[in-house]
Amino acid sequence: MLQLNLGRIFKARGIEQPYKFLVKGGFVPFTAHKYKNGKVEQLRLDHIEQLCVLLNCTPNDIMDWVPNDLLDDRNDHPLQAIRRTDKKIQIGKLLSKMPLHKLEEIEKMIIAAG
Repeated sequence: MLQLNLGRIFKARGIEQPYKFLVKGGFVPFTAHKYKNGKVEQLRLDHIEQLCVLLNCTPNDIMDWVPNDLLDDRNDHPLQAIRRTDKKIQIGKLLSKMPLHKLEEIEKMIIAAG
Protein backbone atom coordinates (compact mmCIF):
# COMPACT_ATOMS: atom_id res chain seq x y z
CA MET A 1 0.00 0.00 0.00
CA LEU A 2 1.28 3.45 -0.86
CA GLN A 3 1.12 5.95 1.99
CA LEU A 4 1.71 9.67 2.24
CA ASN A 5 4.48 10.35 4.76
CA LEU A 6 5.22 14.05 5.15
CA GLY A 7 6.56 13.77 8.71
CA ARG A 8 9.92 12.54 7.49
CA ILE A 9 10.51 15.49 5.17
CA PHE A 10 9.06 18.02 7.63
CA LYS A 11 11.69 16.91 10.15
CA ALA A 12 14.48 16.90 7.57
CA ARG A 13 13.54 20.43 6.45
CA GLY A 14 13.20 21.74 10.02
CA ILE A 15 9.50 22.53 9.61
CA GLU A 16 8.25 22.68 13.19
CA GLN A 17 4.66 23.70 12.41
CA PRO A 18 3.61 21.54 9.45
CA TYR A 19 -0.07 22.52 9.60
CA LYS A 20 0.72 26.24 9.36
CA PHE A 21 3.30 25.52 6.64
CA LEU A 22 0.70 23.68 4.54
CA VAL A 23 -2.01 26.32 5.01
CA LYS A 24 0.44 29.09 4.15
CA GLY A 25 1.42 27.01 1.10
CA GLY A 26 -2.15 27.10 -0.21
CA PHE A 27 -3.90 24.07 1.27
CA VAL A 28 -7.28 24.54 2.92
CA PRO A 29 -7.22 23.82 6.69
CA PHE A 30 -9.12 20.52 6.40
CA THR A 31 -6.69 19.15 3.80
CA ALA A 32 -3.64 20.49 5.66
CA HIS A 33 -4.80 18.70 8.82
CA LYS A 34 -5.27 15.39 6.97
CA TYR A 35 -1.90 15.65 5.21
CA LYS A 36 -0.05 16.66 8.38
CA ASN A 37 -1.45 13.64 10.22
CA GLY A 38 -1.06 11.20 7.31
CA LYS A 39 -4.79 10.45 7.34
CA VAL A 40 -5.14 10.34 3.57
CA GLU A 41 -7.26 7.87 1.62
CA GLN A 42 -7.14 9.76 -1.68
CA LEU A 43 -4.48 12.08 -3.03
CA ARG A 44 -4.99 14.42 -5.95
CA LEU A 45 -2.21 14.72 -8.51
CA ASP A 46 -2.22 18.51 -8.29
CA HIS A 47 -1.76 18.19 -4.52
CA ILE A 48 1.21 15.89 -5.00
CA GLU A 49 2.74 18.47 -7.30
CA GLN A 50 1.96 21.32 -4.88
CA LEU A 51 3.53 19.39 -1.99
CA CYS A 52 6.63 18.66 -4.05
CA VAL A 53 7.00 22.32 -5.04
CA LEU A 54 6.56 23.50 -1.43
CA LEU A 55 8.97 20.91 -0.04
CA ASN A 56 11.44 20.98 -2.95
CA CYS A 57 11.23 17.22 -3.42
CA THR A 58 9.91 14.46 -5.66
CA PRO A 59 6.86 12.23 -5.09
CA ASN A 60 9.23 9.45 -4.00
CA ASP A 61 10.33 11.64 -1.09
CA ILE A 62 6.81 11.97 0.34
CA MET A 63 5.47 8.48 -0.37
CA ASP A 64 6.18 5.24 1.48
CA TRP A 65 5.39 1.76 0.32
CA VAL A 66 4.28 -0.91 2.77
CA PRO A 67 3.64 -4.29 1.11
CA ASN A 68 0.10 -5.62 1.55
CA ASP A 69 1.18 -9.23 1.89
CA LEU A 70 4.14 -11.51 1.32
CA LEU A 71 3.40 -11.78 -2.42
CA ASP A 72 4.01 -8.03 -2.83
CA ASP A 73 7.23 -8.12 -0.84
CA ARG A 74 9.62 -9.21 -3.61
CA ASN A 75 13.14 -7.80 -3.36
CA ASP A 76 13.18 -7.11 -7.10
CA HIS A 77 9.96 -5.09 -7.14
CA PRO A 78 10.51 -1.45 -8.22
CA LEU A 79 8.41 -0.16 -5.29
CA GLN A 80 11.20 -1.29 -2.97
CA ALA A 81 12.87 2.02 -3.93
CA ILE A 82 10.34 3.94 -1.80
CA ARG A 83 10.07 1.45 1.03
CA ARG A 84 11.28 3.27 4.14
CA THR A 85 12.86 2.07 7.31
CA ASP A 86 12.40 3.74 10.67
CA LYS A 87 15.76 5.44 10.26
CA LYS A 88 15.42 9.11 11.16
CA ILE A 89 17.39 11.95 9.69
CA GLN A 90 19.19 13.69 12.54
CA ILE A 91 21.61 15.91 10.66
CA GLY A 92 21.66 18.59 13.36
CA LYS A 93 22.70 16.10 15.99
CA LEU A 94 25.45 14.71 13.74
CA LEU A 95 26.75 18.16 12.85
CA SER A 96 26.82 19.33 16.46
CA LYS A 97 29.38 16.63 17.30
CA MET A 98 31.59 17.22 14.29
CA PRO A 99 34.91 19.09 14.50
CA LEU A 100 35.06 22.52 12.89
CA HIS A 101 37.38 21.48 10.06
CA LYS A 102 34.91 18.75 9.02
CA LEU A 103 32.03 21.25 9.09
CA GLU A 104 34.04 23.52 6.78
CA GLU A 105 34.56 20.60 4.37
CA ILE A 106 30.84 19.85 4.38
CA GLU A 107 30.03 23.52 3.76
CA LYS A 108 32.34 23.53 0.71
CA MET A 109 30.67 20.39 -0.65
CA ILE A 110 27.20 21.86 -0.19
CA ILE A 111 28.17 25.11 -1.91
CA ALA A 112 29.73 23.17 -4.80
CA ALA A 113 26.61 21.00 -5.17
CA GLY A 114 24.21 23.97 -5.02
